[in-house]
Amino acid sequence: MTTWISDPRSGALIALAGLAALALAGCAGGPDATAGFGGLSFSRAAPQAVTVAGDTVTIAGPAGFCVENNATRDGDDGAFVLMASCAAVTGRENAPTPASDALLTASVAANAGPGGRPEDRAIVLERFFASEAGRAALARDGRAASVEVDEMLDRDGLFVLRARDDSAGLFPGLRNDYWRAIFDVNGRIVTASVVGFKARPISDRAGLAVLSDFADRIRTESAALARAPGAAAPAQSEIGPTPQKTGIFGFFRR
Repeated sequence: MTTWISDPRSGALIALAGLAALALAGCAGGPDATAGFGGLSFSRAAPQAVTVAGDTVTIAGPAGFCVENNATRDGDDGAFVLMASCAAVTGRENAPTPASDALLTASVAANAGPGGRPEDRAIVLERFFASEAGRAALARDGRAASVEVDEMLDRDGLFVLRARDDSAGLFPGLRNDYWRAIFDVNGRIVTASVVGFKARPISDRAGLAVLSDFADRIRTESAALARAPGAAAPAQSEIGPTPQKTGIFGFFRR
């Protein structure tokens, strides 16, 4: 099943809504799984990292965050990983919790990244997300008017943006603003996002710190994959004037 990429109401985001409900309620389930949104069950087996995209990228979060296995998607059209408080994912009150509570998502594009210097990519991305096409690429409903990009910056090889999406379909317990980083890992485009809770909001400074830590963990854990025997990064495509609408246009919406 691959509709999770193009449909914002697909299984991966239903799972996100379920985890939000669990995290907000602080509830625990039965001996084998937690009860999720709409009857969806969340696995108590909660790893702190998962390797995706043909063993080219490892997604790992800051301390206290665990992978929700049932929400992870990894296929020919890319990968999506959802992370939340280990206590929320497992339903165990004594499980680790992060210093700043939030939901984390990471996506890995199926195709190779553009290559080149991070600062050159940042120029291209800043122009793109300042445009209507760029804001539409971020919007859940695909409408540029639904998104306001509050801040963009180039930081430690990451292109970082803070945006607000007023599209319909957001789970009521989540904030409509988020921090997102776009960067290259072993030749793949990766996005990492931090979404806060309305009931337990985190400051902009804390959100950016969590995002930076998240991206650093991904890059650090993935570096070992690049050094593995026989590892080969995917061929890189050329940098164009703006990201193309086909494929990558929907990728930034995740």
